[in-house]
Amino acid sequence: MPHELAILCFSILGACLGSFSSLLIWRLHHNESGICAGRSRCPKCQKTLTVKNLIPIISWTIQKGTCDKCKNPIPFFYPLIEIIFAVTFFIFTQKFFGTTHFYPLICSVFFLLILFFYDWWFYEVDDRIAFPAILLAAIWTFFREFNYELFLIGGLIGFSFYVFQYYISKGRWVGAGDMRLGLLMGLLLGWKLLILALFTAYILGLLIAIPLIIFNNYSRKSILPMGAFLIPATLIFLYDGNTIWEWYWNMVI
Repeated sequence: MPHELAILCFSILGACLGSFSSLLIWRLHHNESGICAGRSRCPKCQKTLTVKNLIPIISWTIQKGTCDKCKNPIPFFYPLIEIIFAVTFFIFTQKFFGTTHFYPLICSVFFLLILFFYDWWFYEVDDRIAFPAILLAAIWTFFREFNYELFLIGGLIGFSFYVFQYYISKGRWVGAGDMRLGLLMGLLLGWKLLILALFTAYILGLLIAIPLIIFNNYSRKSILPMGAFLIPATLIFLYDGNTIWEWYWNMVI
């Protein structure tokens, strides 16, 4: 497949998967039947959605952000998911399509984005998403360009980092889901990039938390979804972590 066509196809695929993910996240969280089957419907009037209502990004725009039957507003959250999926798939396809690890990489990106939006939306890490992602990452470690021990040690460090915090704080500092995210991050990045990614995630968290505390009456005890910071950091380092690592050591040395 020509590179330009691949970029277009995977960007469209990303938008479609973003649309599917919003449905999947909602049904998983509410334990609805027919997680991957059953027709989509308006949550307000229960109208079954047709194909013209389900075109990613375009349908929401044409309908001016409302249900075409009951006219209740459709939150911008839904097209935002589709846009972010499409843009992320575009970025990763543009750089990695044609490489030997493109397909496990793009699958990992898919899982990371679902975990990100699930945690952002419901402050949870669903094991039905996390465990398949961890399994994929674990298998991929044995086919990576670097020695597999680098990634297995990374998984152990990431998991242990959050297990320690969880048990020391009795679950007050981090949640059990963060252990799974730490394991997933380590398996995907390896221990070297994991350390920088964790540092980056906590810096991102501080940059968000401090303005919220100052301007929105948040307190130090308020809950922020850790995955909303861990996953963007993971994506950054999956995309170009080795360049960042080299830049960091050149700066330090």
